[in-house]
Amino acid sequence: MSGGKVLRYFLAGLCIALAAFFLLPLVIGAHHIGIFFPAAVLGILAWMLLCPRKLKELLTGKGRVLWRSLLALFAAGLLCVAVILGLMVRQAVDRPEAGEPCTVLVLGCEVRGLRPSKMLAARIDSAYDYLTANPEAVCVACGGMADDEIITEARCIRDELVRRGIDPGRIYLEEKSLNTRQNIAYAADIIRTNGLPTEVAVASDNFHQLRAAIYACSSGLEARSLGCRSYWLLGPGYWAREVIAVAAAWAFGR
Repeated sequence: MSGGKVLRYFLAGLCIALAAFFLLPLVIGAHHIGIFFPAAVLGILAWMLLCPRKLKELLTGKGRVLWRSLLALFAAGLLCVAVILGLMVRQAVDRPEAGEPCTVLVLGCEVRGLRPSKMLAARIDSAYDYLTANPEAVCVACGGMADDEIITEARCIRDELVRRGIDPGRIYLEEKSLNTRQNIAYAADIIRTNGLPTEVAVASDNFHQLRAAIYACSSGLEARSLGCRSYWLLGPGYWAREVIAVAAAWAFGR
């Protein structure tokens, strides 16, 4: 077997393994587009690596114009995904500078009973660390109440920070929002009403930071990142799903 063929088989196997990894969250009942579309893309790449002759036939046969156009669109799509992922990473590492006056925004997430979910707890951890290190900073806790919640996400955030010793006078509540865009927009109203710094440090998952910054900019705020890591099994799917969400935010403001 030639070296080129071995490399193709290795890369195809890698694509198949990664596709299976993206699909793993299905085992615990998670399902969203961020799980399925990367698996589909990786499956296509694996097929291209395993069936080069068939690919060549499609690109040189009677329907070659259609298949070449589809391949060009596929390549352009992959390039766009790579660019957006790069921008997401850059925003995630854009931390506030020491001594920079920032208002902390803790973006809402699922509450279970009276306690934060694992994802929300990580966001609270990031906010707590910053508020402890910067005793002059204040915080806006964001998030309304979903149908299956008994308290607002903002109140859960506030209660957890107070339980850890943060002065409740440093925490403002935004309890109306139902999504990230509303989190930011309603928090911006609170910031302007109370004369708080418009430079904000967003306590949320790393993958969430770019979209939060886009919404912050449209609300007259300048965003830095207090990013936190996501659960390893769900993180890759969330990053993939967020690529689509970021594209929609740029295209439609959603």
